[in-house]
Amino acid sequence: MSLLAQADPFLDPNVEPEVLWFALSPLIALVGGALFLMVAGALTPKWPKGLYAFGSALVAGTAGVLAIVNWDDISDRGPQTLVAGALAFDTFAMWSTIVITSAVLLVSLLTDQFIRDTPNDGPEIYALYLVAAAGGIVMASANDLIVLFLGLETLSLALYVLAASNRRSDESAESGLKYFVLGGFASAFFLYGIALVYGGTGSTNIGEMVASIGGTAPGDNDAIVLAGIALLIVGLGFKVAAAPFHVWTPDVYQGAPSPVTAFMASAGKAAAFGALIRVLVSGLPAFRDDWQPIIIVLAVLSLTVGSVLAVVQTDVKRMLA
Repeated sequence: MSLLAQADPFLDPNVEPEVLWFALSPLIALVGGALFLMVAGALTPKWPKGLYAFGSALVAGTAGVLAIVNWDDISDRGPQTLVAGALAFDTFAMWSTIVITSAVLLVSLLTDQFIRDTPNDGPEIYALYLVAAAGGIVMASANDLIVLFLGLETLSLALYVLAASNRRSDESAESGLKYFVLGGFASAFFLYGIALVYGGTGSTNIGEMVASIGGTAPGDNDAIVLAGIALLIVGLGFKVAAAPFHVWTPDVYQGAPSPVTAFMASAGKAAAFGALIRVLVSGLPAFRDDWQPIIIVLAVLSLTVGSVLAVVQTDVKRMLA
C-alpha cells in the first residue's frame, strides 16, 4: 500500500484548486445517501420494513465499488493529493474506504433485525452510520492534520448519538454521555498535539511536514514536536482503545445498542488505525525512533491488559471492549 508523503507542488493560495470529483465519489455517495435518507424519511410516510436498511446498505456498497474503481485508477496513474493537498488519493485510502463501507453494509443489515417493529426504527440511525463512515474515510485519507481532526469529529459526533440512540434505555443514554465527555477530552489532547506539531514543523500538511523536516529531526524544535507526537498518540490511542486509554470502552460498548457496538468496534477502529498510520508513518518518519517504542509498549499493554480483564467479564460486549 502506498502512503503518500510528498509535498503537493500545486499548493498555491492564489490558484483555485482542481477538484477531481470521481476521486471523491465514495465520500460524495456516503454524504449524499445520508442526506437523502434524512430528507426523504422526513417528507414521506414510513417506509416498508427493511427499506431504510436496504438504502443504507446500497449506498455503502456503491461507495465501496467506487473505491475499487478508484484503486484501479491509482494503480495506473500513481498516488496523488486531492483538494489542494487536503486528502491523499492512494491505495491505503481506498483500502480503508472499502473496509469502512463493508462494515456499514453489514451493520445496516444487522440493525434492521435489531430495531424492526420498535419505536427506534427510522432513517436516522442509518444516516448516522453513513455520516460516521464519511468521517472515518476522511480520517484515513487525510493529508493534513486539520482535515484529519475534522474527520475525527465527524466520526465521533455521529458515534456519540448512535451510542445513545436507544431512547428507551437508561444504559444507552449513559453510554452516549460517557463517550461524549471522555471523547471531548481525547479530542482536546489531539488538537493540542496538532498545535505543537505545527509549531515544530511549520505546517499541518503531511507532505510539507516531511519536506520541512528533510529526513532528519530538527534539533531546535525536537521538544515541541515530540510533545505534539505524544498528545497525538493519546488522542488516537483513545480512538483505537489502546491500553491505558481503553477505560471508556466497557461501559460504552455494554450500554450502546449491539449493532452500534459492532460498528464502533469495526469501522471506528479501522478509521482510527488508518489515521494513526497516516500521521506517524507518513508524516513523522524522521521521529520513528521516538514514537515506535511508545507504539510497541501500547500494543503489548493492550494485548496483556485486554486478555487478562476479558477473562473475568460476564457480558459479551464488555469482553470485546
